Amino acid sequence: MNILAFMAVFFVSVLVWAQDADFTYSDQGKRDPLWRLVTPSGSIINYDSDVLVSDMILEGIIFDPSGKSLAIINGNVVEQNRRIGPFVVSKIEAKRVTLTKGQENFVLELKKEE
Repeated sequence: MNILAFMAVFFVSVLVWAQDADFTYSDQGKRDPLWRLVTPSGSIINYDSDVLVSDMILEGIIFDPSGKSLAIINGNVVEQNRRIGPFVVSKIEAKRVTLTKGQENFVLELKKEE
């Protein structure tokens, strides 16, 4: 009987604490994970316009001096002149990739392994 009383007091105190807690979700500039990815008609919703260059992570480069280089950005294999979100891969070099959005250029560099 003591265990049931303890459990009841514990759960009531947790419920009271949870009601007093002030929690606000911060998306930190990224897509809310609770937003729908597909419309009711089955079309894919595109949130790519909200992608920032700071969200882009250069994971690897396969460099070919003849111009057939590939880069891995956010898990996607891309080649020169391909789109990734609102950006176009304008140049792939041995240790960095240049992305273009409108008239602006952004450089992603490979991180050195430690």
